[in-house]
Amino acid sequence: MKSGKGRLLVKTKRSRREISQGKRDEFIQHLSETCNVTLSAERVGVAFSTFYKIRQRDPAFAAAWQGALDAGYQRLEIGLLHAALAVVEGQSPSENEKGEGVVIAPMTMEQALRVLGRHEGSVRDGKLRSLRLGKGKLPTSEETDAYVLKRIDILRRQRGWDQL
Repeated sequence: MKSGKGRLLVKTKRSRREISQGKRDEFIQHLSETCNVTLSAERVGVAFSTFYKIRQRDPAFAAAWQGALDAGYQRLEIGLLHAALAVVEGQSPSENEKGEGVVIAPMTMEQALRVLGRHEGSVRDGKLRSLRLGKGKLPTSEETDAYVLKRIDILRRQRGWDQL
């Protein structure tokens, strides 16, 4: 590929904004364990806002993000059920695990319930709710035509064009 002056274009360094696939994968893995974007980004050593920007630009990363959250929330629900059953059976939650490994990252019951509440609020009927209103909804051609004609009528009245 050549530039405007006939020189070869060579990419010498990766941009600081680019995050390696390994770091992305590590972030997704930690996100599925904790359901916490900030902690997952800190573990990888990248600002959490960078991952939000990548999610906006990269549909595959956004899908992996949502999959990690869904898996994390399922693990969290299972962990809460284990803890509740252990209390009902008179055991401590740590006795119930018997070496099966930690189901969820360490957090208080209040934190876990708050996280689940956020998940419930963001997902309804198995579909992710958009955080921005109207995102993805494009007006029909009839709606745009009606809007343009309405604006033209307003301009016509304001400028006195209809009296000419």
